[in-house]
Amino acid sequence: MAMYEEIGRLLKLENSPVAICLEEEQPSSRKRFMGYAPASCSFWRLGIDYSFYTLDSDHNCSIGKVTHGFRSADEVKENDDVRLLTSIGWISMDEISKLPRLPKSMVISYIPVDKLKGEGSMDEVEVVKEMPNIALITFFCNAEQVMLVVDAAERAGIEYRIRSRPTCAILAEAYSIKGVVIGLGCTPSRLRTPYSTNDLFVAVHPSIADRLVEHLSQVVKVEEFLYANKAMLV
Repeated sequence: MAMYEEIGRLLKLENSPVAICLEEEQPSSRKRFMGYAPASCSFWRLGIDYSFYTLDSDHNCSIGKVTHGFRSADEVKENDDVRLLTSIGWISMDEISKLPRLPKSMVISYIPVDKLKGEGSMDEVEVVKEMPNIALITFFCNAEQVMLVVDAAERAGIEYRIRSRPTCAILAEAYSIKGVVIGLGCTPSRLRTPYSTNDLFVAVHPSIADRLVEHLSQVVKVEEFLYANKAMLV
């Protein structure tokens, strides 16, 4: 789990990356999300601070239900938000039907990476004891931090992609390609979720996390050298 924390340390992230886990049973060690989240991508922000799990009914964005594997495009086509977005040409039903999707699961959990090491309260230790397979790691970052991730991915030979709408599709796409996907965000997501207009998103498949960290470490050392020797460049 330390390698996930290392991503945050190397990039100097403002907030902890979030582990996203797909599960077939409701975990006893984490509480179900309580409250209302207008979009599935809202859980990424909430997952920075505490661990919780969600069910289908907790995901209130119809397109988010599709990309998270809870519903098919046909099942959401009559929903109000889908009708609005398709009627104005923001997205078509054909595009929705072709979106990448996470494998269908009963439960999706969100766990701050800094809680994975088992420090802190008994509830946090229990997270480790019953740790499910981590499907993805996601985090908020700025343009400079994305630059470092892309440089590291290229050096490591890791497939990466950049996409805009819909924001939530970065999870399923990163899962599908077993690589890295950079999310530029989308307007419905930014209207529904309280994050900065400067925020970008990164989703990382755990199978390539070690390689990414190895090369990210090298990239960061080079960047630090450049900053330390700025006078040679200006």
